[in-house]
Amino acid sequence: MVKPRIDTMLFPQGKSKALTLSYDDGVIQDRKLVALMNTYNVKGTFNLGSGVLGVIDKAAFEGKTVDVSKVGPDEVKDLYAGHEVAGHGLYHSSLANIGTPAAMYEIIEDKRRLEELSGRCVRGFAYPFGIFDDTVKKMLELAGYEYARVVPSTGGFELPQDFLEWKATCHHNDERLMELAKKFCESGGRFRRPELFYLWGHAYEFDINDNWDVIENFLKYVSRFGDIIWFATNIEICDYIKAYRSLKYSADAKTIYNPSATAVWLNIYGETYKLDGGTVIKL
Repeated sequence: MVKPRIDTMLFPQGKSKALTLSYDDGVIQDRKLVALMNTYNVKGTFNLGSGVLGVIDKAAFEGKTVDVSKVGPDEVKDLYAGHEVAGHGLYHSSLANIGTPAAMYEIIEDKRRLEELSGRCVRGFAYPFGIFDDTVKKMLELAGYEYARVVPSTGGFELPQDFLEWKATCHHNDERLMELAKKFCESGGRFRRPELFYLWGHAYEFDINDNWDVIENFLKYVSRFGDIIWFATNIEICDYIKAYRSLKYSADAKTIYNPSATAVWLNIYGETYKLDGGTVIKL
């Protein structure tokens, strides 16, 4: 009898889980958030509108005035070192509603400026206000973006199918946050299907709600599971999943070729295999 076979993607070092954060707008509260993330060795992505960096501003939320000023352009490289800098539209405009020429300019110019400020290629994006359409998606693709985060959340740990409509697990204000975190960290065996916890928000919201303890408690808790969780930026996860999905199989599935430059781990019949970039394994 032929034994059924299910090849399962594993994350680097053979881990079955990955976790990432995504925070928008480049507000001054990012300074505190980055410090907390660094303390607990958790990585994430910060989505910036380069045209509004350095702007001093305050906003009223339900009668409470909160500083929503943006970090300065000269801070970007050092503040977000070790994390990912991603695009958020030059002036945080609704890209589906301002006309194609203006939208394309906001996308491209934001990318150019952020790359100059960070010294890195910028390949990730978060839609301003969560507003987009197929035209905006195509413009991002043409501009060299690999993924874009949307606003709706799943409440689950699934891997994205369409990286230009990448849905998070939840916002940090979700009342289920720690319940979901415990379910993610404490359930499942080593060779279950791969799972991803994706948290998003705006750092100024912690000042609005006076609840910095929410994010610190979350970070402190998940950091205890570093033996089974890969803490990564959005683009690291995107690149890794795409590398896995690019694997080439022979007709009998006994030969597997990795055409990418990224090492990939996978589970076959309960055994963990590492397939370095540009190499072949024969089962």
